[in-house]
Amino acid sequence: MRVLLTGAAGFVGQPALELLSQKHEVTAFDIRPVAGAARTVQGDVLDYKLVEAAVAGHDAVVNAIMAPNPSYGPGGPGFTINVTGLFNLLEAARVHGIKRFVHASSGAVHSGYPSGTCLTNELYPLKAGNSYSLSKLLQEELTRNFHEQHGMSIAAIRPWSILDPERMVYTDGKKVEGFGWGSIDRRDVASALVCALEKPDITYECFYVMATPGGYKITDTARTETRLGWKPARSFEGDLP
Repeated sequence: MRVLLTGAAGFVGQPALELLSQKHEVTAFDIRPVAGAARTVQGDVLDYKLVEAAVAGHDAVVNAIMAPNPSYGPGGPGFTINVTGLFNLLEAARVHGIKRFVHASSGAVHSGYPSGTCLTNELYPLKAGNSYSLSKLLQEELTRNFHEQHGMSIAAIRPWSILDPERMVYTDGKKVEGFGWGSIDRRDVASALVCALEKPDITYECFYVMATPGGYKITDTARTETRLGWKPARSFEGDLP
């Protein structure tokens, strides 16, 4: 499959590029240079003309763009990157007749509910707790709309506290002081993206991915295992309070 991977130089994008390249012909797209990719496009996801040109000729898009956490406040670019950037990708995919789309979402789409709420795939409506989670909520509404209006096959992957266990840092570079119920290795998020891409019968579905006892209790990650044939390679001890 010819796959455009956006955010390929990022925290999840790097391992996703490595995994996807084992079976697929991957074009790596990022605003930063991407090491280790045979085909690359360096540019801004907010540049629609560039995005449309990059999407052309592919069979699928995997979106792993994650704007830095500090950028979601007033005047920061994070909200726009997440929402407008994803719209550009979806619209370009529509224009070029691409039907397969996998999106790195977040469990934050349900962060507006009280602590301890069971965050299952069926829980609706989505409910944001801050500006970051609102941007992720709007992303999922965009993907839902493009599926319903244009028949695109879309899978949204919902991790929580993504970390690099070797460097013991989160996506924003902060040090990991302990493992909470949402902890998950960035490589396991990447493998979930790949599993979703290769699952043939997805119409529109969202999948929680967790790697702790608490994560399995509070989300329906067990369903993800069954549906996608995915399982975290590394588990952590985080449990519910």
